[in-house]
Amino acid sequence: MMYYGAQYYRPPFPMKDCWKRDMENMKELGFNVVKLWAVWNWIEKTPGIFDFSELDELIIIAKKNNLGVIINVIPEGAPYWTSVGNEDAYYETKDGLKITYGGPANLPSAGWPGLCLDNPKAVELVTRFFEKTAEHYKDENSIVSIDVWNEPHLEPMYDYREDILCYCEHSKEQFILWLKNKYDAIENLNTAWFRTYRSWTEVVPPPRFGTWADMMDWRLFWLGNLQRWLKIRVEAIKKGAPNIKTQTHVAYSGYLGNDLVGGLANELGDEFLLAKEVDIFGLTSFPKWLMKKDQLYKHMMHNEMVAEASDGKCFYQVELQGGGGKAGLLGGETPKRRDIILWNYHTVLMGGKGSVYWQYAPEPSGIEAPGFGLTGLLGENTERSLAAGECAKLFNNNLLDQAVRMKPSNAIYISRQTEVLTYSAGKMDKLYVDSINGIYKAAYRTGIPMGFLHADHVNNITELGVKVLYLPMLLAVSKNEIESLYSFVKQGGTLISEACPGLFDEAGTMDNNSNTLEKLFGLKHFDLSEIPATSNLTFSDLNNITYPSKLYHQMAKPLSAKTLGLFNDGTTAYTVNRIGEGKAYWFGTYVFNAYQSTENIVLENLLMSYADKGGYEIIEKIVHHRERTDELQAPVLRLLETEDQYIIVGVNHFLEEVVVDIYFTKAQKLSSKKAKEIMLTLNIDGSKGVVFNWPK
Repeated sequence: MMYYGAQYYRPPFPMKDCWKRDMENMKELGFNVVKLWAVWNWIEKTPGIFDFSELDELIIIAKKNNLGVIINVIPEGAPYWTSVGNEDAYYETKDGLKITYGGPANLPSAGWPGLCLDNPKAVELVTRFFEKTAEHYKDENSIVSIDVWNEPHLEPMYDYREDILCYCEHSKEQFILWLKNKYDAIENLNTAWFRTYRSWTEVVPPPRFGTWADMMDWRLFWLGNLQRWLKIRVEAIKKGAPNIKTQTHVAYSGYLGNDLVGGLANELGDEFLLAKEVDIFGLTSFPKWLMKKDQLYKHMMHNEMVAEASDGKCFYQVELQGGGGKAGLLGGETPKRRDIILWNYHTVLMGGKGSVYWQYAPEPSGIEAPGFGLTGLLGENTERSLAAGECAKLFNNNLLDQAVRMKPSNAIYISRQTEVLTYSAGKMDKLYVDSINGIYKAAYRTGIPMGFLHADHVNNITELGVKVLYLPMLLAVSKNEIESLYSFVKQGGTLISEACPGLFDEAGTMDNNSNTLEKLFGLKHFDLSEIPATSNLTFSDLNNITYPSKLYHQMAKPLSAKTLGLFNDGTTAYTVNRIGEGKAYWFGTYVFNAYQSTENIVLENLLMSYADKGGYEIIEKIVHHRERTDELQAPVLRLLETEDQYIIVGVNHFLEEVVVDIYFTKAQKLSSKKAKEIMLTLNIDGSKGVVFNWPK
């Protein structure tokens, strides 16, 4: 189904006298779902006694208004009675500070951050609450799904960003078990970490940044540990209600971070691991509040990443900014009609199944007041609630419900190991994200469809339809990745890499033999230097076109590679290596990162010269008729399909009409009478896109 609606109930708000009025208006707007929080401390006020009366009453009203119900189960609002005798289940900092219960911005009834689920007693208490909630609603046919974890991350991290939690005794025990499973013997751990431990009892998590190997393992453990916690929650729901669908939603792409600054190894929400455990997946987005400058572009990019992580499962925008965020005392900038419509198009572009807003009514108390509401203080409609209604009526149709996302033939390689390595090097992960952003931005600027490919799928690159693969700052590479990337190129694929691919192995140790560089790119590393801000280091190609350098200058000697360009100091800057039917290109500096900061057009032309211009097997090329501006704006096209139709979804970020020409491949034109050159007009008023479909 397509999900259009709003988060509504977060006890004790809104008050009962609003419920009937508000849900009647939701129905009038065209909404078909409402999301309600089941907060642990509001339901189990006394141990073993569960009171669902308020939720039951809300569900009755929702049903009368033909609204499906999503229940978001919130154990992070723990009852205060759970703190007695469970002090060892509190989250703990490296300095031994136990994080006791309090009230965060988004939980008026407090009890935050709840209990660490590495503690067996905490698991018993939390899963009992989950099972009882699911059991209570197992026969309620209005329940669309149960959201088992609101924005999975290591819960205290948003308030304790400078710490690297959790150091409670139970988390330490789980970490040791994880290390034993990975390394088997203490001698193997000593080799990996360069230590002299005599036994496992001497091993402790790293308390600070320093060596990389221990910090990488500590962060990788936690990424997998949160996946395990999610599985515990899902199993508890399925035990209580086997037939109810489970879902979760990340606060943002962990790999990107809200404002494209990273965050995977800090907040620890890995969408590519978490999506595996649930039936339905999604994301939270507050573009006007948290994505800041170029929020339209960033929001679209987050949707693309989470769509890829969902790997064919149903995903949607589970929380979308409805009102002013909290950038100041009384809130931040309020979204306009155009924002709401474009945000909805971004999710549809990527095959998403709708948008649910955070939230319906303005928050009446606490840090979030008076922000976030779609409506006014008295429940009256605003331009944004009416825009949300427009989108619900426009997109809630069978065609888009049945459609699935087609993966673009151009992709950016995403590496968990590299992002964790750059974080472990002293929170330098923004540099990695800047390179990802750079190549995605170049494709966006030129109107070429570009997707993502995660390293978890490296063995299936060709089967996934990828023809051109960009490798941003790929520092940490495993032997399996080298072999799989080699096979991809040999079969006719194209690789484009920045400097230092595989400088380290997957554990963060230097590869002195340059295995990645030699096998894939036909080069041998011999030196590396930082490029100072005052440097005039550039490089030129064989046509004497000059390009900028950025961050580092890798010096490498060609073996089988052909030199295509030189730095102005005479060293090799740019090469190609033929492998079988394909080619692997290497740059001796961080060109994607350079484009991110400069938007240099000649560099853009070079980077995009390797891309598949149509972005899909059935499209030859896409041409849009609009001169670029200083603003980060462009028209965007993506392709969806049903069993018998192709669907082009287009959206325009410019404030005026744009014409886009689409040229189909000869094979596609032969197979479909309607698949000839077409001209799409996008956005008369800058806020509407287009959905164009034709039979296969």
